[in-house]
Amino acid sequence: MKKILSIITSIFASLFMASVAFAQALPQPDLSVWQSDKMKPVRDFANIAIGVIFGIAVLYSVIMIAWYGIKLQSAGGDLIKSQEAKHGLKATIVGVGITFGAIFIIGLILYVLGLIGIKGA
Repeated sequence: MKKILSIITSIFASLFMASVAFAQALPQPDLSVWQSDKMKPVRDFANIAIGVIFGIAVLYSVIMIAWYGIKLQSAGGDLIKSQEAKHGLKATIVGVGITFGAIFIIGLILYVLGLIGIKGA
């Protein structure tokens, strides 16, 4: 399985290296439909949905960090409860990192496409 995965990775890497080696410019996508007034409700809904989901994720992570912190404090000398609480804290922190990473990647993609950010004159 590892050999097949390494072969597939090598093939994809070699395909992407050709465009970098020849310095080919990528065509600009036509985003006029997305920036039109007809799409404003969709853009507004997407912005609200992303904000709500992000807010819920942050609130949930704060609650879970507090919960596992209390479990860790109340574990006393019990090794199993202590390890369970530490594992829960690690999982929560990883989840927060993934959430922030996803928001960053979405913002980066939207910035590169020119849908958000500083507009030129």
